[in-house]
Amino acid sequence: MRKAAFTLILILLHILQAICQTSQKDFPVLKGAYLGQKTPGSIPELFAPYLMTSPQGYHTPIIFSPDLNEAIWRPMNREINQLYYSKIANGIWTEPVILNFGEGFDPLDPFFSYDGKRIYFLSFHPDITGGVERERIWFVERQKLGWSKPKLIDDVICQHPTHWAFSLARNGNLYFTSEISGSSNQDIYISEYNGGKYQEPKKLDANINSDGKDFTPYIAQDESYLIFARNGVDTKKSDLYISFKNKDGSWSKAISLGNYINSDKHDLAPYVTPDGKYLFYISQKEVMNGMHWVSTKIINELKF
Repeated sequence: MRKAAFTLILILLHILQAICQTSQKDFPVLKGAYLGQKTPGSIPELFAPYLMTSPQGYHTPIIFSPDLNEAIWRPMNREINQLYYSKIANGIWTEPVILNFGEGFDPLDPFFSYDGKRIYFLSFHPDITGGVERERIWFVERQKLGWSKPKLIDDVICQHPTHWAFSLARNGNLYFTSEISGSSNQDIYISEYNGGKYQEPKKLDANINSDGKDFTPYIAQDESYLIFARNGVDTKKSDLYISFKNKDGSWSKAISLGNYINSDKHDLAPYVTPDGKYLFYISQKEVMNGMHWVSTKIINELKF
């Protein structure tokens, strides 16, 4: 009994510490887009290093609502499995609070719909009581006073064991990592959104999917390019790659984002801000799973 009580106290202390790391009484006054941060140029920089201080880093970058007035992020923390949320109120970013979507959901890797009316996320929550716990895509819908209860995405998607970050285009098309062929075979799939429903997912071709692991896809809102992480057969680290859509609708052969972005450590989980100006991603080159950002000019340069 004493051991259980002591363990509970330790857990509560860890949770309190995690909250204090992000939400403090002296939370700074932040104005302007991107939590009021000075924007980067062509050289990647850590995003808000004095705010994003989780010792274990981040699973995916911060995401912003389409109007850039809301932000959501999640530290990698074993004790507190929730999302942090801040918004602009009266011209100032609010002190972060925890988004609670319900007991046991422990949301991961959020993504706003194009209209901002939904937040999609991953969760290990079982689809039915007593069901198998594995990563599935859920969503909540915006209401007058917060968000709805989580709803499971269409069954044709749930049949795929998904993994890590996913993204949606403006038209609702979903790009995600599937492990349907086994956890050692991570490939990127697309499911088209048609008639209010998701269609049978299709594996993207060899211009994108390799013999290694291809994962954490980010699709441009107009589907003109796809950025993703690849862990090659002969490598022990992941790098970021990009493929552009040709006029005939096919994908160009994916190329590396280059040494300005990729490092000798893991680089993955790309995300482009809704205004198309900045590329966010996670890298271990400076700190553990650090959140980086850089101008998207590199995307235009690689295209031409």
